[in-house]
Amino acid sequence: MSLVVIAETLRRHFAHLGYIIALLLLILIVVTASAIGAPSAPYEIIGLFALIAGCQLIGPEFSSGTLQLILSKPINRSSYLLSRVAGVVLAIWVAVIVMFGSDIVGRLIAGTPIAWRSALAAAMVSALKVLFVCSLLALLGSFSRSYVNIGIYIAAQILLPMISGLLNMMKNAVSGEMGAIGSFLRAHPGLLKALATINSNLFPDTPMIPFDRNWIVMILCNASVALLLACVIFSRREVPYGAD
Repeated sequence: MSLVVIAETLRRHFAHLGYIIALLLLILIVVTASAIGAPSAPYEIIGLFALIAGCQLIGPEFSSGTLQLILSKPINRSSYLLSRVAGVVLAIWVAVIVMFGSDIVGRLIAGTPIAWRSALAAAMVSALKVLFVCSLLALLGSFSRSYVNIGIYIAAQILLPMISGLLNMMKNAVSGEMGAIGSFLRAHPGLLKALATINSNLFPDTPMIPFDRNWIVMILCNASVALLLACVIFSRREVPYGAD
């Protein structure tokens, strides 16, 4: 990876007025929520951070035609992509750390007990989800047009459960055309299991047990596979493809 690309990515975020305002709002929201006795910091907000920052991992370089200039330097595409992902992930991890610190400060102000294990687990889960979401957006962005990656991600998040639920309903049909589909699904139960597995891997639920090792391993493995595929596709993609 390139430390220069990582540093430049971090500089862009830390110097961006929107990023600074968002951090200040996070501090205000989390401190207030913790002070009034909220059970935990609202780390779900970090998911929005990941989508906003992650959707811009690759697209703008193709749209503006600046990728040729970037790659004229002694850095290959895979190194550039991984460095961009690392920079964006680190920038969002800063927001996770800010949320964690604000949560602790709010509870100290209110004099409420601090469940350190649960608080650390929630922060870690949020940080790992950020890594996974950015890895997926990098993969989707490696073959799609600017910002279309976030559209694909959200569409898949909505459609996969809908398709799975619809097929589960059709599985019980016994007459007509639906009956034929139901018969096929009953004869091939692996299809529904495959859809459920894909959905749980692409959009994993928050683990019920703090520091769930299996969940952590799944997230890290899936993120690694997504980044590997992204590097392979991105290294073969022509610069004009996807330009707006």
